[in-house]
Amino acid sequence: MGRRKNKVPSIRIRLDGYVSQPITDPRVQVAVDWIEEHRQDRKAFPMAWNLLVAALNGELGEGVQVAVQAGNTEEALDALQDMLGAFAGEW
Repeated sequence: MGRRKNKVPSIRIRLDGYVSQPITDPRVQVAVDWIEEHRQDRKAFPMAWNLLVAALNGELGEGVQVAVQAGNTEEALDALQDMLGAFAGEW
């Protein structure tokens, strides 16, 4: 007997893009290494997806949400760096 189909089917979500080689930004290298290491980990995608959803909903900072929704990646990166700088100052 075959597997039962889900009552509510899933949708496939892909984020396509390229990272220039060689990678000179250590932060980008950490992300690429993490993706490579967790490629087969079924729990990794939900965690990464929740982080992306939090960023888009302003849960990581209103500046990030506004910049991402406007499509301004440079402004979004600046907002994220400001937010991370605030956290780093607390350590």
